[in-house]
Amino acid sequence: MTSSLIIPPRPTVLLTIQSLMAEEEVDIKAISALVKEDIALYAIFLSAVNSPWMGLVTPATSVEQAIMLLGLNRVFTLVQAVSVRNSFEGCPLQESFWTTAVDVAGICCDLANHYTGIDKNQAYSTGMLHNAGIAVMMNHHKTFKNFIKTHEFLAADELCVRERQQFSTDHFLQGAIMARKWHLGEEVALAIRYQPIAGKILKGQKTMAEGTATHLAILTLAKNISGQFRRYWLIDANSDQVVQSIQESLDYLQINHHDFSETREDLLDKYLHSSVVP
Repeated sequence: MTSSLIIPPRPTVLLTIQSLMAEEEVDIKAISALVKEDIALYAIFLSAVNSPWMGLVTPATSVEQAIMLLGLNRVFTLVQAVSVRNSFEGCPLQESFWTTAVDVAGICCDLANHYTGIDKNQAYSTGMLHNAGIAVMMNHHKTFKNFIKTHEFLAADELCVRERQQFSTDHFLQGAIMARKWHLGEEVALAIRYQPIAGKILKGQKTMAEGTATHLAILTLAKNISGQFRRYWLIDANSDQVVQSIQESLDYLQINHHDFSETREDLLDKYLHSSVVP
């Protein structure tokens, strides 16, 4: 069995939009028309645009308006995220799996914008795909759903080992492969891949590019915040390990614990008292 399973292809709409964005004079109407052609994509896109993390005061009612309010790059990232979800239609995952992914993605974006200099759109992609490998594995292994539910409370590094023993690959690797094939950026792909050894990277025990380590730290904090109000296969849910991973992330990003506690409360209030992307 090869380590690379069949990854959903990058949708044509993304390739076309990216091509249009590269033109000297961007045709916003053409981009809007492409999004509207896919009814499911269009409906979820507008719901995502008006989600809490976007922070729009006035709801967007069209793709054109979303582009004007958010900018092309952010809109493209959002279309990309929605496409990830649509690519796994028919996969035996509950809706809450994708809702959690969207929450983690949004929180990653917020944290990146508040604490770091990394691209917030890439941070969103890291959060959106951090567990996408689970969907890939489920599409190829009928027993994987029961496996992951049975082993969900294992630490990520131990879970990774168990998955490789039973399936000859692991969902962290599959998520990274998908990120690469969708051209989401090498730092995004590596952050997804190295979640099982995030602690070693953040403590400097394994050398990794600064951008990748920053994505890992932000992702770790985002999963912790999301875990306060959502639960869907919380990998690395052991309380002692969670406390340690949070401290490692804060130390790496040089964030004061008190400052992070206040930010976490603000984000929890934002996500708990606002409508969330379905």
